[in-house]
Amino acid sequence: MTKQLSIIIFMSLFSFFFGCKNNNENNTNNYELEEITSRLDIEEGWADIFLKIIEDKKTDNSHIYIVKGLYKNKIVGLQIEVSSKIKAGFKNDEIDTENGFLPNSVKLKSIGIESNELIKALAELYEKPADKNFTSQIITATSFSLNEKSVNLDKSDYYKLKLFFEEEDENLYSEIYLNINTDKGEIEIHEKDQEYREPIIKVLTNK
Repeated sequence: MTKQLSIIIFMSLFSFFFGCKNNNENNTNNYELEEITSRLDIEEGWADIFLKIIEDKKTDNSHIYIVKGLYKNKIVGLQIEVSSKIKAGFKNDEIDTENGFLPNSVKLKSIGIESNELIKALAELYEKPADKNFTSQIITATSFSLNEKSVNLDKSDYYKLKLFFEEEDENLYSEIYLNINTDKGEIEIHEKDQEYREPIIKVLTNK
């Protein structure tokens, strides 16, 4: 075998293996985003949105989700970390006040430009001004489990949480619903009350 032929064979194998690797990497990023308002019922008056889970990183104590969607052809998204220690909030059809509430169990974090676009989208949907970007700080919330069983994010299921922000500040105090559909790989963010629209924007922008 000549030296030139050996080089050609080597380069061919090199291209084959690295070409396969690149194709596999591209496939992992092939996710189909949808309009975050595609399920919005205007007549109901709520500005509820949903986002696709495109990344799920499991830690010892939580699941860290990267969630994204589209709003007017722009990608919006954020990081949501959910504790793995959330227990049932209802027991025998009664609120379990001892185990249902868990402080700092949900954390929201910016992923950059796409989170800034999310702020713009929410400001428009909430009809509230927002002249700042998504805060660079981590936002923590107390959760109340609206489930009759513990939240097991390792299983395919549907869980509902109620989140409480800035509980000690009456000007920023706000609530939203966070629904996690691990079966479909989706996160839903539902409004609790329209009066919380402005404080939620402020919390997310640290205004």
